[in-house]
Amino acid sequence: MAYAPTLIVSTDAAPCPRAEVLFTSFAAGTSSVDVYRLAADREYLVRGAVKAAVAGALSRIDFEIPFGVPVQYRAEMFDAAGLSLGFTDTATVTVDVRDTWVHNPLDPQGATTVAFRGNAARSLVRPIEGDRVWPIGRTVAVIVAGQRRGIQDAVLDVIVDSVNQADRLQAMFGSYGTRTTPVLCYRIGSTDRVRLPRPFFAGILSLDEQDQTYVLGGEKIAFGITGDEVSPPTPALVVPLLTRADLNAAFPTRAALNAFFLTRLEANRAYQFAGTS
Repeated sequence: MAYAPTLIVSTDAAPCPRAEVLFTSFAAGTSSVDVYRLAADREYLVRGAVKAAVAGALSRIDFEIPFGVPVQYRAEMFDAAGLSLGFTDTATVTVDVRDTWVHNPLDPQGATTVAFRGNAARSLVRPIEGDRVWPIGRTVAVIVAGQRRGIQDAVLDVIVDSVNQADRLQAMFGSYGTRTTPVLCYRIGSTDRVRLPRPFFAGILSLDEQDQTYVLGGEKIAFGITGDEVSPPTPALVVPLLTRADLNAAFPTRAALNAFFLTRLEANRAYQFAGTS
């Protein structure tokens, strides 16, 4: 089956490296789609592309695309009754970004670069649920085991070079007036030899800010972080990069907006107007 997506990679900091996953056509009768990303033997639904309604085309920005590994995208198509029409063909890309980026999956606008400290990710433990049992008459134990868990109690200490980066990292956990889910998406730099999954979602319940040079007039700040591998927030939750309010703010009238774009898809992809409202 055809209909493979076009993958458009951006590696700038506006707000962070990302990939646009663009489908310009689907099988006849397609009403909605689920878009999948496969990388490093892990498959995820793309955030904001879960049972996404389509009208012949779809564009989504993936802020969780990992670096330094082949990444595949495809979509499962559904008709109006919810019956599967099969999968599109697959498109593959490898993103070469050498910095490590961190963001809260629900707020990619707050992303920042970090550098792992020398002690980070040096020990990775994936425990197995289970217990030892000694049945009557047995000298040695029998293992009653469950499933293997994800990484637990990983040291994820990082260091940043500016107060702005430090403030962004703190904001990923909420503030006095805002709340959020304490889950961070680590996207490891393409040349960084750290054996964490790509991407790595960490549940973090404590953030230890450690001054390095700030007291001396500098801006280098370190963070002590210990976290567990967790599932990301449901991919159906997304903070839109481009909103209708942005387009309304960028054009004086609806007629001017309609005259500027030839199709609805073009309007939905006008990310240069994001944040103008």
